[in-house]
Parts: sequence; C-alpha cells; structure tokens
Amino acid sequence: MTKLIERAARVAAVGVRAVVANSGLPEALHQPVIIYLLVNACNLPGSTAAAVIGCSKQNISKHRQRLEDARCDPGFDETLEQLTDQLAAVR
Repeated sequence: MTKLIERAARVAAVGVRAVVANSGLPEALHQPVIIYLLVNACNLPGSTAAAVIGCSKQNISKHRQRLEDARCDPGFDETLEQLTDQLAAVR
C-alpha cells in the first residue's frame, strides 16, 4: 500500500468513526459498523481496511458478514443506509 493510499484510508477512517460515534448505535457495534462502512461505503479494499484498523483481513471479513446478516432487520438496515448517506454527503 502506498503512503498516499494509507493516508487517505486513515482520513476516511476518522470520518467514519465520527459518524458512527454520533449514530446512537450500541458501543459493541461500533467497530463492526466502522469496518463495514470503510469497505462498503468508502470502497476500501479489505486489506487496506485491516491495515488502518489494525486487525487481520479475516477479522474484516467476519465483521462484514456479521453486518450483512444483521441487515435482515429493517431498522438496522435503515440505520446503515442513513450512515452511508451521511458519508456520501461529506464527499
């Protein structure tokens, strides 16, 4: 990963963390939602997200799958859509 891409990914992570911190979601969901949004809303590769978050690519995959499964709940799905929209408005 180049220094420029890593720096951009870290800036994206700061923004995503801020949006999630103000979302009202339970603290236990913050990290999985941050990972999900970095990969799905910010289009970061899983390996880049793993490097920025400080975890393994496998951990990224597990959190993403957990969130995809949780999207069956319409309320949670709507919350994720709202967070994605907030991030899109910042771009």
